[in-house]
Amino acid sequence: MHTKSFLTSALLAASTVNAQSFLEVVQKQPELSLFSAIVSSLNDTFTDLLKSIGPDDASRTILVPNDQAIQSFMINNNIKSPADVPAEKVIPFLSYHVLVNNISSAQFASPGGAVVETKLQDEQYALLANNSGQVVFGTRRTNEEKKEAAIEIKSGVEGGAVQIVKQDVTFNQGFIHVVDGFLTLPTNCSKTIQHQGAERLVTYIKRLGLLDTLDSFPGATCFAPSDAAIERALPVLMNMTDAQLIDAIKFHTLLEAYYTPDLKDGQVIETSLAGASITVNILDGDYYFNGVLAKTTNDIARNGVAYLLDGIMPTEFNGTITPSKPSTTSARSTSTAPPTGTSTGAGTTTSEASATGTPNAAAVATAGGSMFMAGVLALLALF
Repeated sequence: MHTKSFLTSALLAASTVNAQSFLEVVQKQPELSLFSAIVSSLNDTFTDLLKSIGPDDASRTILVPNDQAIQSFMINNNIKSPADVPAEKVIPFLSYHVLVNNISSAQFASPGGAVVETKLQDEQYALLANNSGQVVFGTRRTNEEKKEAAIEIKSGVEGGAVQIVKQDVTFNQGFIHVVDGFLTLPTNCSKTIQHQGAERLVTYIKRLGLLDTLDSFPGATCFAPSDAAIERALPVLMNMTDAQLIDAIKFHTLLEAYYTPDLKDGQVIETSLAGASITVNILDGDYYFNGVLAKTTNDIARNGVAYLLDGIMPTEFNGTITPSKPSTTSARSTSTAPPTGTSTGAGTTTSEASATGTPNAAAVATAGGSMFMAGVLALLALF
């Protein structure tokens, strides 16, 4: 067992010797009165959910929306009482707020953040390898306006991230973290990248008949060149065959879900295009894939994770990237040898891959292609 995990478990065990049940603790938190009423209205449904989590019914962390989040939802949707929402419609949201491990605020705040599995296993929202539950990603970020750091939790992209406003409240089975909004139920990869700014790529995917394949593969990573990147590449894309475009989309897809905590500087990962691979570089906290900057990371999708790219990845990478922001080094040559795989896409590479995403022929040839305020639209859509 890692030292940090051991210490966390030891501290938790010491603090929960005399701790009370989840409901008992929640009822004593003034800012959680509405959530307490919601859970109480579900009779034994939520209690049964807690009991269904192992190991040995003793390891979980629960994210609890505060009264402000629930009040905002109710006002905006003309709901007088949370009890008006049927329990069978609420359970997916509540399941997503139950993490299957004890995760302290310190673990979320550690470098690189943490990806944590939840109790949400409904295939409508979680289609991952080994029938795993859907995940959330937590990390510590600084608000540029307030100049304050807080832990953010990412879920489905349509609702944005929520912040932990009260952390490490203990109950007899784990931690409670109070958050300022509801998590959002994830959507398919195609809808996720479209929402983030890759609508043109989705248009290519639909035209080529690959939409169902992309959205039905369990546990994938989708790299999505932004609309601006596709716009820059149009002169070349318009002259590509469908076969070349299909290879390009395969090159931008991994057959496993890789979240940033899974990635290391210099790591080489095979793509779904046979014989082709992508090199990962991490510089000043930014992630680059074959030299192309990821504008967004850890975008949680129903069937995996997505990254919005600032450009189109070249099939061959010479190890040089250009940082997206000033640093002590204006450019960097990695120690990782360029991938040896080849692509069936047309074109030849230029001598440098740029993090700004300016396309070259080879790069273009590979691209084509309730309750919770954050989740209210998804909840209403269920009715």
